[in-house]
Amino acid sequence: MAIKAISFDFWHTLFTEQPGAFKLYKQRRRSLLENAVVACGKVGHADLEKACLVEAEAHHKIWHDEHRTLAAAERVGRILTHLDISLPDDALAELVLCFEEGLLEHPPILVAGARDTLERLSERYRLGIISDVGFSPGRVLKYVLERNKLDKFNSLIFSDEAGRAKPHIEVFECTARKLGAEPHEMVHVGDLERTDIVGAKRAGHHAIRFTGVTPMEDSETTIADFVTADLTEVPRLVGMID
Repeated sequence: MAIKAISFDFWHTLFTEQPGAFKLYKQRRRSLLENAVVACGKVGHADLEKACLVEAEAHHKIWHDEHRTLAAAERVGRILTHLDISLPDDALAELVLCFEEGLLEHPPILVAGARDTLERLSERYRLGIISDVGFSPGRVLKYVLERNKLDKFNSLIFSDEAGRAKPHIEVFECTARKLGAEPHEMVHVGDLERTDIVGAKRAGHHAIRFTGVTPMEDSETTIADFVTADLTEVPRLVGMID
């Protein structure tokens, strides 16, 4: 058995938020919404919180059940619809852009060992990313990769661009095609069992579960070939699969 290519999840596998950044992202989005709707009439804080919660729950259900993620423009539009508010086109476009690029104010940071691991693997294998996105689209995450000088990837698949989210088999099959590998010649590395591991296995890929950022629950099991909390162990584990 010969492994030809390896794909990685982006969030909590290669990158993670700075301490406290997730809370800051949320607070910033609330502030942006409040500023945007103030001219459209009085909207109470409770109304705004409820609209955001309803949208978040609906988006999670779509992601979980339909294996796709909505663009920031659609998500913001749903919040405004719930509030029965319309914004001028230019104001709406500016709001959506701020939602998309908000994380760049406190950009994600590389997980320990990620750069060294990618350098080592790129000497022998073709590399790709398969990532679901939230408000920040693939365009922004590609900029994060560029800013961190990570240019070892031969394929980048983000859910907003692909039209599918993990664990849908299409994103794994598309990655394998782009990397010139058969399913059994692929290894996927990610932190979530339902999306990364189950998705990879359904596509016929091997899988390594990374628990360095997202630990497994005490009662949780996995169908991954290997589990590691240390990214620098991935080359050795791939070698054992290979």
